[in-house]
Amino acid sequence: MMKTLLKFAVLVLTVVFMIEAHAADSGIYVGGAVSQSTIETESDFFGFSFDDDDTGYKFIAGIRLFDAFAVEMNYVDFGSIVFDDGSIVADGIRSEYEATALDAFAVGFFGIGPAEAFGKLGVVYWDADSRLQGGLAGLDLSSSDSGTDIAFGLGGQINLGSLSLRLEFESFDVSGADKLDLWSLGLTYTFL
Repeated sequence: MMKTLLKFAVLVLTVVFMIEAHAADSGIYVGGAVSQSTIETESDFFGFSFDDDDTGYKFIAGIRLFDAFAVEMNYVDFGSIVFDDGSIVADGIRSEYEATALDAFAVGFFGIGPAEAFGKLGVVYWDADSRLQGGLAGLDLSSSDSGTDIAFGLGGQINLGSLSLRLEFESFDVSGADKLDLWSLGLTYTFL
């Protein structure tokens, strides 16, 4: 019985030391990610609505104050979605919608060993541009809008010392868009 308890205690201590050895570093971190954005706009944009995906990117900067908490900022380029249909009128109509954002999040982490899950809640300052061109009349209309709204996200990461590989989902409550979501795969590096 004593040998079993001793083995169990050694196992528990080994797991605790492994968790500590793989815990993410606290400090300033920077990184980047390749993203897949989904944009659905309302139909009041010149009578058209958009629903499409595009590849974008983001730059990440943050400070991890404690093992379980960080403050993070991101610059996000959602890419652009284009509607180009020559069948509507003889000359065709081309419309485009693109958006960028700067966001700030409070990030909470929960991890076991080198793996961590995280949740994010914050605000996003966004800028969206749309353009409608073509048709028989030679249309060239543009619209630009910006604002500040709520954003949230969920994700997971694997920590390899100061380097972390992360996969995350973010959703942005942007005025003028029914849906603006982002899936990202990226790397961050923490400076001690």
